Amino acid sequence: MRPIGRCNLSCPFCFGPRHEVPSMSRGVALKVAAALRDGGVRGVVISGGEPTLLSYLDELAAALCEPSEDGSAPRVVLSTNGLAPLRTMERVLPSLSWIALPLESADADEHRALRTGVAPHRDKMLALLKEVRKNHRHVQVKLGTVVTRLNVGGAPDVLSLIDDHCLPDVWKVYQMSETNYGADNRDWLALGDDEFEYVVHRCEAAAEERGVTLRVYRNRTRTGSYFFVDPDCEVVVVDEGGERRIGNFFERLAESFGELSPPVEGARNIDNFTGTYPDA
Repeated sequence: MRPIGRCNLSCPFCFGPRHEVPSMSRGVALKVAAALRDGGVRGVVISGGEPTLLSYLDELAAALCEPSEDGSAPRVVLSTNGLAPLRTMERVLPSLSWIALPLESADADEHRALRTGVAPHRDKMLALLKEVRKNHRHVQVKLGTVVTRLNVGGAPDVLSLIDDHCLPDVWKVYQMSETNYGADNRDWLALGDDEFEYVVHRCEAAAEERGVTLRVYRNRTRTGSYFFVDPDCEVVVVDEGGERRIGNFFERLAESFGELSPPVEGARNIDNFTGTYPDA
């Protein structure tokens, strides 16, 4: 669920909605949440843009994790850049199962070149990681690293910045998606498959040494694995041609009698979520 495009960073590899698109209204966001929850969705990632800039984020997260009639509730993940004030995070964290935080390089200059707009981003993100580990232990942590030409040197070493008691539950290494801002900058940022696999090999060794579960996102596995609801309430899916808009969420839901399957492949979509955010 991507209810906002606006962000307080301007990362050149971003695959989220364009920053200038209007945000989803509170009322629409809560209606989407109710439809997902009541439809038996097993997990929702709240992303963007930067979702902590939404004034209603705490309400949205709480609405998503409310049990449905059968007593089940989705696992709720917040994907954030980690820049929100602690008072904002403390309103949201009780509703979360997972938080997804970014760390692009052990090298400060490499990280700064990719997470652009607020300094020192890396220090603020690491401080939030420590806070979650100390005071919100019910929330599991996924650390994300997007590999580009700018951070091939420092990406495999990001775990070296983290103390043993703060290590993530999952570290996911991403091949840069050539979508939206990533598409704008592919010529000078994108890595070829062989170059990416070389970095993955080094990340595997680092993860094994620290005892951290590693997951890898490759562009060739993206088809059928993602289902986005964008700020304008349009459904976005991914196929061989990249991201594709397939209509309004509520109209699609009504037309499909409660099912929103093609062109999303259910098993791949589930594996993508549960592989990244496994049960505790």
